[in-house]
Amino acid sequence: MRKFVVSLAAASLALSMLAQAIPAAAVSGYDSSYAGESAFVALSAGQSNEFQVFFANTGATTWTRGTGTQVDLAACLSDKVTCNAQDASDATWNAGWLSSSRYATTVQTSVAPGAVATFRYTVTAPSGVAQGEYDFNGDLVLSNTGEKIHPEGYYQAATVGTTSGAPTITSLTPNSGPTGQDVIVAGSGFVCTPAFPTASFGGTTAATLSCGASTITVDAPAHALGSVTVTVSNSGSPASNGLTYTYTDVTGPTFTSMTITGDLLNVTFNEPVCGTYNPGDWNVQNISQPGTDYLTGSTSNLPTDCTKAVSTFSIFLASSVPNGAFVEATLVNGAATTDASGNAANAPQSRQATATAPETTKPTLLSATGAVGQPNVTLTFSEPVYCDVGQPIGTDFTIDNQNSTTDPTVLAVGDTNACGASRSSADSSFNIHLSQNLQSNATYAVTINAGAAGDIQDPSGNTLTVPTTVTFSSGAGDFTPPTMTDARMGFNAGPSSDFVEGGDSFTVTFSETMNAATNGTISIQDQDGTSATITCSAVSGANQATCSWNDPTNTVMTVTLQGTLGNTAVGSTFGMQVPFNITALTGITDTTGNPPNVLGSADRLVDYE
Repeated sequence: MRKFVVSLAAASLALSMLAQAIPAAAVSGYDSSYAGESAFVALSAGQSNEFQVFFANTGATTWTRGTGTQVDLAACLSDKVTCNAQDASDATWNAGWLSSSRYATTVQTSVAPGAVATFRYTVTAPSGVAQGEYDFNGDLVLSNTGEKIHPEGYYQAATVGTTSGAPTITSLTPNSGPTGQDVIVAGSGFVCTPAFPTASFGGTTAATLSCGASTITVDAPAHALGSVTVTVSNSGSPASNGLTYTYTDVTGPTFTSMTITGDLLNVTFNEPVCGTYNPGDWNVQNISQPGTDYLTGSTSNLPTDCTKAVSTFSIFLASSVPNGAFVEATLVNGAATTDASGNAANAPQSRQATATAPETTKPTLLSATGAVGQPNVTLTFSEPVYCDVGQPIGTDFTIDNQNSTTDPTVLAVGDTNACGASRSSADSSFNIHLSQNLQSNATYAVTINAGAAGDIQDPSGNTLTVPTTVTFSSGAGDFTPPTMTDARMGFNAGPSSDFVEGGDSFTVTFSETMNAATNGTISIQDQDGTSATITCSAVSGANQATCSWNDPTNTVMTVTLQGTLGNTAVGSTFGMQVPFNITALTGITDTTGNPPNVLGSADRLVDYE
């Protein structure tokens, strides 16, 4: 934001005008206060820059993205009063804005009262753009209604053409790397005296190591991993255009320690690792009694999925190491053991430890949990366990509803959360699938019966003692109806711009997981009173539609017409015009059977967004 400079003599008049020009909160429960912004920039045709602006939430309502309390940074005309609109001269700079009249919404998922929200948007100077200053005016608005939160006349500017003192940058070499990377910034207009230019990496100042007329060399300052915008400023000048530098992790993980007990070798690294276990990548030697091959036929639980990387994993040796032996483990080749960024582990690396006797503590059943209205119960154990292949089976479990004379039976074991079949797939929990959904406010006792003896064990071979029982309460029932948080057109098949032809579609996002019904009805009405009812089905025909869901979360329903939409009532204009409201839903509920609160939904207006 930039503010007008007034003379001291006009101060009282200016304050009076300011009081009138900047009103208090315009939407009940909402208010904001400007808290800063990124620098103005100079760009050439084709160059881009990311603007950032910060506003404090000074109202009483949390701004939550994707709900009825979402707050957007709306575009405004040059009068700084007319918002949710964009000047024609600026519209062609749109580089992925929220819409043609909204720059962005909050970077944060939610912004509580007292917190500061960040809004980011990118502008790109179009081809053939004329020289001059282009102002991007804006104000905060409530997303659903477009009402201004607290008009303040914010703007940021991009100048095309010669800007006094501002350099232009054209490349970064390299354009990615770690903290401390020397980066050569090429461009023009660098002024090396009386002081070197200053480079900013995402708002953090870098040390400038050398300076010339067309290049400067800087040291990438400390920053979190990810992409940042780099700009350069001469002493006392505006910032240049921005280019992107990506901070990457280039340091390989280090093998730091080990423990060994029997045939179980646990190896620890200085950061989470993942990859493919190859016995040939390791060497395990009993220094006390060399010559034994412990690795041929060995396995491991090293995660192959790097989103599940771990700092410590186990190698299950082909034979046991004697208690008290002094053992050295060496990572000979680290190429297949990496961190989540793909950096290979440093190798060769060796660590030593004295072998201890295998642990003999048996695993125990700690707890059982389940959600009301669902048939699955998760059993959690004191340590990772695995099960014999095909065991245990449903009849090895008993579940007693202590508030009812009718008890469910167990239909399946591990169908949604498996009990691993080997030491390398041991996990601390698995599920049982019941014959009926859990009731509300009920106490259940789950027993693993004697029939499961020897079927469940930890990686050291200690078996679960059975029978064993644990109780849990299902909790209160869910009686809160879901709401619609977003409704929008998905596709218009044409030739009409109305919602009428087969292939036309819209999506509805709900506040919670739904029953994923593919049958039911949806009633809609446009702004002039035309109404219709859509039937969800698998057949083609008038007013028929497929109603599909984003499995497995089942929070977004896509409705696609399978025939022409016929109207049950015709308003002042024929046809179901966009936008239109969803007025009723039948057969579509949350997982506990609560129908949606249609009228209380944050967004039930199907429009183009």
